[in-house]
Amino acid sequence: MKFLIKPLFAISASMFLAGAAFAAVTAAEAAALKSSLTPMGAEKAGNKDGSIPAWTGGYTTPVPGYKKGGRRPDPFASDKPLYSITAKNMAQYADKLTDGTKAMLQKYPDTFRVDVYQSKRTYVAPQWFYDKTFENATKVKLSGLDNPYAVGALGGIPFPIPKNGAVGAGAALRCRSELHREQQRPGGHGFAL
Repeated sequence: MKFLIKPLFAISASMFLAGAAFAAVTAAEAAALKSSLTPMGAEKAGNKDGSIPAWTGGYTTPVPGYKKGGRRPDPFASDKPLYSITAKNMAQYADKLTDGTKAMLQKYPDTFRVDVYQSKRTYVAPQWFYDKTFENATKVKLSGLDNPYAVGALGGIPFPIPKNGAVGAGAALRCRSELHREQQRPGGHGFAL
């Protein structure tokens, strides 16, 4: 597998990376992380039809019944599905289903279904993580095509506002991380992450 990584990376990098300074955005662009974007770089606003709500800061209050050190209760245990997609009604939702889901619905029409719940945007991270992500937006750069790494990223997301190929580079950096983990499994050399 190792012999495939460099050629695949070179091809994807050449498609995504252009210019000498990769990924950093201007201060004005980064300001969007404190207004129209979430601190992680997603759109803060909900969608037009209301099926995806606006992000309002995430789920920050303890769930009733939570005991420190104990198992966290499901904050949405009382939610009921808005509807269920089955083999019988899948044509109605075909534009929202992956080919794999359609295949499962067809292969197991009596037992497989997709329950659809109200969307919630509950993700929250510590403030220091948001601060580092904001800082990274204007200073982190990609090192280059050969053996890339995020230069100047210390905590947070290196490229919260993808620009100049950072989307492809982010995938490549993640790939390197996964390879590192695979090489460090017990029974190999070192430790498991």
